[in-house]
Amino acid sequence: MGLILAGGILAAVFLLRFCWDGDSWPKTLVKTGSLGLPALALAVMGWPTIFVAGLAACVLGDFLLSRPGQGPLLAGIGAFALGHLLYIGAMVGQGPLEPTLAIPLALLILLVSTEWWLVPYTGALRWPVRGYVGVIVAMGIVAALTGQVLLIAGALAFVASDLVLSLRLFGLLGGAPSRVAPFAIWGMYVAAQALLAIAFAP
Repeated sequence: MGLILAGGILAAVFLLRFCWDGDSWPKTLVKTGSLGLPALALAVMGWPTIFVAGLAACVLGDFLLSRPGQGPLLAGIGAFALGHLLYIGAMVGQGPLEPTLAIPLALLILLVSTEWWLVPYTGALRWPVRGYVGVIVAMGIVAALTGQVLLIAGALAFVASDLVLSLRLFGLLGGAPSRVAPFAIWGMYVAAQALLAIAFAP
């Protein structure tokens, strides 16, 4: 529990000090430790291996996305895509309880709509972004089909966090929304990981 508490403290520090700040090694270390320490704790405490592997991939993504340059950005997108694929693997067999079709339909509409409001602004990252959007939408659909509230909430919080991140990353937000966005991105992201971790508790 000590590692989880330490991770929570680092997550709060990142929110209050670093989430809006420029690239720096302190920012990278705080961001990576925020979920890296809890990931170690969950591995020791017996959380499903595939879920812990997915969380570890996301931690690697956090590290990469906190570094400057297009290379780390592209690698970070790949790490998070791998994390979502592992989460999908962990979700398979978790239901269905009361699967809903409304959420998968809404996510499919979101997926198609990105061809108009997102992809044209992604430049050389067009295909990696398309692939990533497909993977995270797939995670949301699989979560919805399990019918499990925590999995659905965690997946949708992830989608919402990445939606705001993409708007900011590719210059589609300006003014006050752009300044507030980092707080929303980090808050929803941490909430998503926490909800998924609780859902997979042994």
